[in-house]
Amino acid sequence: MSISNEPRRRAGLLQERSRETRRRLVRSALHLWTERGFETGIEDTKVEEICQAAGVTKGTFYFHFAHKEDILLEMGVETATILNDTANRCVRADRGINDSLRTVMNALARNIKGTPPAAVSRALAEFRRPNRSVASYEGPAFAEAFEKLFARAQEKGEVTGQIEPSEMAQILEALVVDSIMEWSQGRLSRLNQALYRRAAIVVAGLHPDNALPI
Repeated sequence: MSISNEPRRRAGLLQERSRETRRRLVRSALHLWTERGFETGIEDTKVEEICQAAGVTKGTFYFHFAHKEDILLEMGVETATILNDTANRCVRADRGINDSLRTVMNALARNIKGTPPAAVSRALAEFRRPNRSVASYEGPAFAEAFEKLFARAQEKGEVTGQIEPSEMAQILEALVVDSIMEWSQGRLSRLNQALYRRAAIVVAGLHPDNALPI
């Protein structure tokens, strides 16, 4: 190994340790909240208890999170990152829009269903909280992944050129978030099928042959 690569290797190790610590805090908090029930568990659980369960100091906790509720936002960061990584792979593979959306929605459903529904519902409520500071959320958004797919689809002539890909993505993101909320509340049993079906409806409406009233 070259000496010049040593600082880069150390930096990479530190970043991975930091990510693992962050993941451990999230897992520990979710475990405690699930045991105690999300109705009151978040409020009743102290930061010290989360730190003890994760095996870290209180200072380490506050290095990663300003508030314990921000752990809920971290769940969204992880999910959006998975979506964006999957979308990037679809674009590189030059997949069609329907195939890409099916792949992305399956990845989304797998990630969501691995989290307790009550945690998902509470996380969505935290994202939608009116006084939530934008600075509390640092990471990609669901819409970014969809925008990449729609931009590529527009280049390939699969969707209309009358609407910006960013607007298409915002429409789909709203449907996806509502679907996830329905699932978390027990009103939707097959999340992956619902996600893809609603995405397919959006794509059908964006077909280049459709006359849009705009």
